[in-house]
Amino acid sequence: MIQLLFRFFSLLFFHIPRFPTKMADTYYTKLETGEFQCKYCDKRTTKQNTMYYHVQTKHVQDFKFVCAHCTDKKFVQKSAYQQHMAQAHPELAVQEEENPYAGITYHCGHPDCDQTAKTKANMLVHFARTHCKEWIPSYSKETNCKCCDKKFGSSTAYFYHAVTSMNPPEEFASMLAKMK
Repeated sequence: MIQLLFRFFSLLFFHIPRFPTKMADTYYTKLETGEFQCKYCDKRTTKQNTMYYHVQTKHVQDFKFVCAHCTDKKFVQKSAYQQHMAQAHPELAVQEEENPYAGITYHCGHPDCDQTAKTKANMLVHFARTHCKEWIPSYSKETNCKCCDKKFGSSTAYFYHAVTSMNPPEEFASMLAKMK
């Protein structure tokens, strides 16, 4: 009953407009280059939603979703909260009915691999690191992506980008399609 009430009130009060004008005017500006710049730390992004979540998590710290079971898990997005609940607290019975991420397991599309993951992103990174060495160049912090010249701060971000952005050879494309 308590969880049902929580869900009802969260639907009423936790809805926030995607890009509130007030936040854009107060916390970041759109530059002539089309980029968005944070007024607090000079971070720049090419996408407005990326800047919105940066401001929410780093400066405003307006977390609409808080895990009642963990001391340090707070989320701006409902989907991130739901993914956390599905991964960290799968034993909660009500989760199966309300959480679209609960009970989902992704399997590696490679025929000789039985690896599983709770999120598709983790499975894609596993696939790229383990099975795609022949068509995805190795990661180096000093080197940009060879296809689009984008720079990455971590190997995980690089491999996710590579496996979702580069055109894979046909045999790998069919394996990737099996993960959907």
